[in-house]
Amino acid sequence: MRKLLLVLFLGVILVPTMLSAELKISGEMWNRWTMDSSQGFDGNDVTTRNSFSLERGYFGMEKKFTETTKGRFTVDMFSTDALKDGAGLKLKYAYVDFTGLTPVNDLVVTAGLQKVYFGTIYDWNYTLIGKAPSDEYKIANSADYGLSVNGYFPNGFGEYAVGVYNGEGYKNWGSNLKDNTDMSYLANVRLTPIPGVSLGGSFMTNSVEREKKLADGTVNSSYNEQTLLDGVLRLAYGPVDLWAEYLSKDVKYHSDFSSKDYSANAIMVMPIVSLAEYLPVDVQVIGRYDKWDETDNTANKNLLTAITAGVNYNFLHDDSAVPAMQLQLNYTTKSYDEAKSAASYANGKKDSDQVMLQLKWRFANTVK
Repeated sequence: MRKLLLVLFLGVILVPTMLSAELKISGEMWNRWTMDSSQGFDGNDVTTRNSFSLERGYFGMEKKFTETTKGRFTVDMFSTDALKDGAGLKLKYAYVDFTGLTPVNDLVVTAGLQKVYFGTIYDWNYTLIGKAPSDEYKIANSADYGLSVNGYFPNGFGEYAVGVYNGEGYKNWGSNLKDNTDMSYLANVRLTPIPGVSLGGSFMTNSVEREKKLADGTVNSSYNEQTLLDGVLRLAYGPVDLWAEYLSKDVKYHSDFSSKDYSANAIMVMPIVSLAEYLPVDVQVIGRYDKWDETDNTANKNLLTAITAGVNYNFLHDDSAVPAMQLQLNYTTKSYDEAKSAASYANGKKDSDQVMLQLKWRFANTVK
C-alpha cells in the first residue's frame, strides 16, 4: 500500500509538469476466471482452484520530450492470495529511448528497466492467455534493468537488438545486489526475407548466485552459468499466422558436484486463424502445442506436454480497427512423463487441466 501511495504521489507531482508536451496515458486490465483440476494417483480429478482475479493490470505513461527522445513508465498491478493485502505492485518498465545518436537510421539506444529481446518474449501479445515459452519455463525474464541497442534493418528486412542487463529480471532487483558482479549479455535478430516469412534467433548468457566463492573461501554449490538459445519461425499468409519456437538452456555449476550440470529444451507450435473477414464478428481460433524437456535436471526432473485450445472475441474497435476489449476462452491440458512408481511420478507433478475465461480491456489517450 505504501508503494501504491508513493506512485500516486509522484503521479500528482509529475503529470502536470509532463503535460507541457505530448504525453500518452494507457492501461490494460485482465479480469480472469480460472478453474484448475489435477488427476490424483487414484485416478480421480480434484478441483484445486476456482476463482476470479485481476490477474494483471498495467498503467503507463509515455512522454515524448523531443523528436528523438521519449520515455516510458509502466507499473504492473495484480491481485493474489499470496499477499496479505490481496494486491501487489511492481515496476514493469522505466526507460528512455534515444534515436539519432548515430548516422544509422532506425537505431535506438534504450536505457533503464526495459524489454528483454529474447525469443518471442519481447513481442508476445497474449493472443493466448498463457505466457511466452521462455517466460512460462523460466528461461528468460520479460523485462530487466540494462542498456540495449535495437533497431530495424533497411527495406523492412528485419530487426536486431544487443543488450547488457543485470540478469535478475524486473521482479528481483536487489536480491543479489551485494554479489551482482556478473552481467547478462544478449543478442537477437529477426529477419524477414520475403513478406509473410520471419525467422531469427537469440543468444543470452546469464548466471545465478553471483559469487563463485563463499565468505569462507569454499565453492558456492549454487553458483551456475547459463547459456540460453532460441530460434523462431513465423509464417503469416491470409487469415493464418503460424509461430514455431525452439528454446535451449545449458546450465554449468561451479562446484565439486559436476553431475548437477544439465540441459533443458522446449518447442512450441502455435497456429492462429483470424475469421474477421469471413464472419460478422472479429473472432480468432488458436491452438498451441508445447513440449518441455528438463529430464537432465536432477532437482526438477520432468517431461511436460501441454496442449491449449482457445478462442478470442474482439469487440469495441476504435477508428484504427484496434479492439478495446477482448474476451478470451482457453482450455489447457498438461501431462507429465510417468515414472516407475507413484512416489516419483514426474518429480511430484500431476497431470492437470485448466480452463480460463478472461476479459481483457485497454485504453490509451494522448494529451498534447
